[in-house]
Amino acid sequence: MRNRSSRSRRVAVVGAVLAVALGTGGGGAAAAEDEAVVICQTGYVCLQPLLGTQPVLVKEGERATFNPALQVTEVTNMTRVTYCVTGGLSYGLPPGGTQTWDSSVNTVGPRPGPGACLA
Repeated sequence: MRNRSSRSRRVAVVGAVLAVALGTGGGGAAAAEDEAVVICQTGYVCLQPLLGTQPVLVKEGERATFNPALQVTEVTNMTRVTYCVTGGLSYGLPPGGTQTWDSSVNTVGPRPGPGACLA
């Protein structure tokens, strides 16, 4: 009887270890997926390049020029000012705003005054 009891305990321990290992493995995969999502930090305009590389960050108040134009899929403004985005499409991007279409960007910078953004 003692052998059966020892075996049962060993099987239970092995089962518990496997359950923990498999649970940790699943959590690790979910964590890796979460890291793949890029979130724009407060105080920056973030441009997501078309080819899925790391986003280009422009600090609040600064201007960036791209030559040749940067091909993007998304532009997000996490600053406190409206930014002008010029290129294939030119538009003003208000604080907290996001544009999600493929386009080329030549410049991104704070709107110079109360008027519209000009190309």
